[in-house]
Amino acid sequence: MFEDFPLKISFDTKMMPFDGCDPQLAVVLINAARPGDPTPRLLAERWRGHLTKALFALPQFENHQLSAGTAQAASPYRAAIELGLGESDLEAYIAQIRSEYGLDNSQIAIIGYAEGMTLALYYGLRQQDSLCAIIGFSGDMAGFSDMRSEIASRPPVLLVHGEKDDVVLPGTFMNNYSRLSGADVPVTACFRPGLGHQVDDLGADSAMFFLQGAHGARGIRPTRKKTLSEDVAKSIKLVIWDLDETLWQGTLDDADTIHVYESRAEAIRRLNASGVVSAICSKNDFETARRKLEALGLWDEFVFPRIAFVPKGAAIQALIADMQLKPKNCLFIDDNDLNLAEAKATLPDLHTLDAKEEACDAFLHHLVEAHSGVEKSRVEEYRALQARVSESQTFEGSRESFLRTCDIHVAIATSSDLIDFTPRIEELINRTNQLNYLKTRVEPGSMIHYVSEASLREGFAVFAWDKFGYHGLVGFLSAETETESIQHMAFSCRIMHMGIESVVLERAFQRFRNLQVPDSIPVRPEIPDWITVENFNGPGIRERIFAEEKSIAAGNRDIRIRFMANCQSGIFCHYAGLRDVAEIDSMPRVFMMPHVLNKSYLQQHFPPALVYYIGTDYYNLMWPPELLGILDKGLYEVCATEFCEYLKANGNRMLLITSPSDVEPSDFLVVRGVTKERMAAMSSVWRKLANSYDCIDLMDVDSFLSPDLAADSTHFRVEASREIAGRIADWYKALPSGLFEQPLALAG
Repeated sequence: MFEDFPLKISFDTKMMPFDGCDPQLAVVLINAARPGDPTPRLLAERWRGHLTKALFALPQFENHQLSAGTAQAASPYRAAIELGLGESDLEAYIAQIRSEYGLDNSQIAIIGYAEGMTLALYYGLRQQDSLCAIIGFSGDMAGFSDMRSEIASRPPVLLVHGEKDDVVLPGTFMNNYSRLSGADVPVTACFRPGLGHQVDDLGADSAMFFLQGAHGARGIRPTRKKTLSEDVAKSIKLVIWDLDETLWQGTLDDADTIHVYESRAEAIRRLNASGVVSAICSKNDFETARRKLEALGLWDEFVFPRIAFVPKGAAIQALIADMQLKPKNCLFIDDNDLNLAEAKATLPDLHTLDAKEEACDAFLHHLVEAHSGVEKSRVEEYRALQARVSESQTFEGSRESFLRTCDIHVAIATSSDLIDFTPRIEELINRTNQLNYLKTRVEPGSMIHYVSEASLREGFAVFAWDKFGYHGLVGFLSAETETESIQHMAFSCRIMHMGIESVVLERAFQRFRNLQVPDSIPVRPEIPDWITVENFNGPGIRERIFAEEKSIAAGNRDIRIRFMANCQSGIFCHYAGLRDVAEIDSMPRVFMMPHVLNKSYLQQHFPPALVYYIGTDYYNLMWPPELLGILDKGLYEVCATEFCEYLKANGNRMLLITSPSDVEPSDFLVVRGVTKERMAAMSSVWRKLANSYDCIDLMDVDSFLSPDLAADSTHFRVEASREIAGRIADWYKALPSGLFEQPLALAG
């Protein structure tokens, strides 16, 4: 009976071990019914410095139905069945952790907070192989009729609960403890006097010490020995090639006998297309080698060539330093055993391949396949870095003086504009080690869901260019809106020591006045005087970035629909599958009803089809202060009616999306004008206009969305956005073809 409401893991965050080593323990923190609650992340951040060898994983569930403590006597299995529907997804998620990091159940701990505690116990106690530990904060148990016979293993369990908890009553806590103890589960209790439905410092620390003890009792097990193909291939960012008897058969001293190894040349081309660049370290005459590579059509496939009769260990060390990479992310291929040994002695973390061995080509094939999902060349960006490094090495003066000559520009995209760049943001987070300040990782394909809940978090993606060239999307920072804590902060090594991290942090402080910056981030929020900060929406800036990134939004497209929902425009557009024919709004590039007052809307372009979300108009700050008193007493209807007349005269069709009427605005929103009365008044206006104008269609979200799918009274969660987007797509497909054939002129 609950199959229509499966729990699904929509995205997750992984914090890699604090000491940078392979994980010895995986700590999975879940809060299944309230994915926006920051408690699991705060626990992970608090514990990381003490459990330095632990990987912290935070899966985010959606389609949540359960409220803590709601298991009814008449339906004793309801809560467990609802959360149990997520058990298979959780098992698949943890199985992936086991496989990827070579762990077994004894090296995995499950931490559940509130509703997540039910799933933690239901999943963990049913595992045949015992987990390291289960910790439950402020939650309930369900799903077991006869625990002694139904549970499959008995890991150590800690229950943490507050005396004043009015959501899950202390009596429920005592019942949980008694049931576990009666089933011979080794359970420990931490009962916090005077504490409500929350986690305090002492409870968090007690859980941490409990986890340390449980892990210590299991003993430190050696992690699986990873093979070169599994571990190294995904981490490689640079391949350094010898030439003679490596890239080609023969030597330049006897040019007539040279035959290129075509499979290796093709591997270089394919790797370049997938973001893995190639450099050269060869003992040859530079000009002779260059002419030969040009004749073969390969010279432009390489960056940072080091071609000289010098020791290779030192040459490779300097090359990697200039490219601002780490040796562990680089691979050196040579046919000479002495050169390979010298390079390895100079840089112990460098990966090497013997060009004479059959394993060389097998690994190159695997390397190509490991990066085949990336469709972004880095050659030009590293070529720009090469030019900057070359000039800096001959510059006489301080580094700051040199940077002032570089003409460095940055632009920062936020909110709905992040949608177009989520694949690159994922790649940046997952491939960056040196400047990934929090050492986080995300699942491929998850970033689109992450940025889709704009009221819960804000992201900042920075693009950079200078006189040497365009560097691309080189950094990303995101923070939770409720706790103002940083969740991700990662930057490309190509912009190291340029001060760009400081600019992004400064921008984040403009958005979050009390931004919580961990001690592990040694960056000051400031804008160095050598960096020009451009407006992402400034003339030519956005267009250039789209063109350079080869975004679908670049160039002359047949724009047929505009999404006018401010920070949610890109989300609706993406899930509707209409990005190739759509323009999206994102502050300050928006339309809203206040623009009718000053007639500025007449200078905007409106394609044949429009999607408008009413929630954009609720906020006081959007309207002239002197008119707020009459906004809900006729002014809003005047503005909306004028816009309807404009659409009617110009032949447009508009889909108006309402906001959820059953969601109470938070105090934060009420003081900004988002009241139940204003929401009802504006919705009433549009219902009236939809009945009066054929060009207006109304999507009433109350008719198909439950209130729990709203992040707040003006924003939607992922699943709601998908449902809304699906209906937008259906509406768009049903529009008459003639709508897109008539010319729609820019008004004004």
